[in-house]
Amino acid sequence: MKYAIISDIHANLEALNSVIKDAQDNGVARFICLGDIVGYNANPSECIDIIRNLGCQVVMGNHDSYTTSPEIPTEVNGRARESLEWTRAQISEKQHQWLAALPMHRKVGTFEIIHASLHEQDAWNYVTDAYEAILHLQLQQCQVCFYGHTHRPMYFTTKARKTFKDFDTIELEDNHKYYINVGSVGQPRGEDNRAQYVIYDTTKKTITLHRAEYDIQLTCKKIREAGLPEHNALRLEKPEAEASAALKTDQSALDIIQKLK
Repeated sequence: MKYAIISDIHANLEALNSVIKDAQDNGVARFICLGDIVGYNANPSECIDIIRNLGCQVVMGNHDSYTTSPEIPTEVNGRARESLEWTRAQISEKQHQWLAALPMHRKVGTFEIIHASLHEQDAWNYVTDAYEAILHLQLQQCQVCFYGHTHRPMYFTTKARKTFKDFDTIELEDNHKYYINVGSVGQPRGEDNRAQYVIYDTTKKTITLHRAEYDIQLTCKKIREAGLPEHNALRLEKPEAEASAALKTDQSALDIIQKLK
């Protein structure tokens, strides 16, 4: 069976529709959603309805949690907070109840799904290195677990304690666990701004990263017309600027580490 594993839609209707079509064109039988259906973009209500109509197995993301919690946590930054406050006013009571009832972790057949990490689930940890991955893998029960949250495709395996980034196809090997980030449908980060998702072929035991074109300008127009933060649109239009900033931050951190040695 072929599963399309999608995550971090973030109310981007154009990207979601494009990914669904691309997955169906590739023979996908079922969809799985790793959360963060809402936040940042301008179509939260429509995206919730589409995911529900797909009959997805879904887990809760941090933006889904913040949208439905009595109070937005104080540590949530200004742009994200503004987007969340706007989102809370857009969804219906039934949609609110559905989001609020989502579990944080599920087993689907022979694999697991979570938005972030099994380690300290409520902390919504950003797993981007082998150390954080090992903390998760120690708790992972199935051979494969899919996650999102960081908006960057990557994976970890017990065969090699290292970070594998920007993969094409993973061929699963017996006796090893895999912890796989599927990227983001609605707000990919990095130099490639196409919508991201993976297809898991359980018969061939392969996991393949896919990217789909969508109408970014229409999405950005909706963001601006809704009065959402301008940064939300710029992040979609100019991902290379953010990637460059992230690289400088990583280099600064490496410089500090070298000085401490």
